[in-house]
Amino acid sequence: MTLTVIGAGYVGLVTAAVFSELGNKVFCLDIDHQKIAGLKRGKVPFFEPSLAEYVKRNIAQKRLYFTTSYKESVPKSQIVIICVGTPPAKNGEADLSYLFSAVEETAKVILRYTLITIKSTIPIGFEQDLAARVKKYAKSNFEFASVPEFLREGTAIQDSLHPDRIVIGTKSPKAQKMLLELHAPIDGKRIICDIRSAQLIKYASNAFLATKVSFANAIATLCEKMAADVTKVMEGVGADRRIGTNYLSPGVGYGGSCLPKDVLAFIALATHFDYEFELLRAVDAVNTGQIESFVNKVKSQLGTLKGRKIAVLGLAFKPNTDDMRDAPSVKIINHLLALGAKVTAYDPQAMENAKKIIPQISYAKDVYDAMRGQDVLLIVTEWPQFSEMDLKQARTLLKNPIIIDGRNLLDPQIVKSHGISYVGIGR
Repeated sequence: MTLTVIGAGYVGLVTAAVFSELGNKVFCLDIDHQKIAGLKRGKVPFFEPSLAEYVKRNIAQKRLYFTTSYKESVPKSQIVIICVGTPPAKNGEADLSYLFSAVEETAKVILRYTLITIKSTIPIGFEQDLAARVKKYAKSNFEFASVPEFLREGTAIQDSLHPDRIVIGTKSPKAQKMLLELHAPIDGKRIICDIRSAQLIKYASNAFLATKVSFANAIATLCEKMAADVTKVMEGVGADRRIGTNYLSPGVGYGGSCLPKDVLAFIALATHFDYEFELLRAVDAVNTGQIESFVNKVKSQLGTLKGRKIAVLGLAFKPNTDDMRDAPSVKIINHLLALGAKVTAYDPQAMENAKKIIPQISYAKDVYDAMRGQDVLLIVTEWPQFSEMDLKQARTLLKNPIIIDGRNLLDPQIVKSHGISYVGIGR
């Protein structure tokens, strides 16, 4: 098939790369001229394992093309896949301005039957508004479908090729047949439903994952008060096949481009349908409280933070990405700075992005450079290499041998055996 994927962000670029890898001719369209110019040279604008290799290989094989022109790509495509951002507005609702723009520009240039497929996360009911906008401009037949994405940054290629499920939301037999054919080489259970159900599956999935994270953090707080070990408690809870271990690791809270915004958007959406989603409000409140709780752990170890030197390991919201969107590290660092602390940070991939957001801190060249002469060492992102640090060297470099582990990455007994004080989450 010939496809146009609109949006060259995480979802769009991964989608374009994977479908071109599977033998389709794919145009990846974005209005950012600088980004597209770089992608034409094979320069991927963010870090995602294996993605650069996929992009370069399919450019060379003449299956993947990059453009800023709707006229160049959309008329040639049977399916247009929209992957633009739907960031949160101030009231928590999804900002659909990018989506509306992409749909309108698509409608203006379609010349034959075109299946417009929405991967972007949008509130339930807006498919009617989108269809009305297309009818205003389109000179050919079109249909809509919803195929929500469930990618995890850091494993996006694997998740695209081997998903748990592929959700196809449409009432059109023709659209269903086209999307089943497009996804034929990909693993995963097929869930065929209407558009609204498909959209709700995405919101409900992310809301449930966020609930698991906040539940684990709430139990961690109880474990600290009850002198229990949350890692063992969650191991026992997760061993139940009805529950599972995923997303039950307590820490400094969830972040990234999906869970925070989708939880708030789901709360706002429920309000429009006269339902006060108190459960999700509590989930969001617990997550927000993790930042204050973590900073309080630092204060309990050092007392006043004014003039104190603090090392932060990990800036990205999760390992194997350079994404700083809604990263807990930003909130933690800003809180520390407001209390008068001096911060030095290190992250294997995210420092260039972090410098644009928090330029007022120092950045280290490696783990050991970050901890040299510091009063305390904080672990905020669970990069695997942090678990392999030389604790003997850490004991020597730190002014005060204290590690506050916001991801329970290290073994407390091993840390303490090197003469370092250890503070974890719920341990």
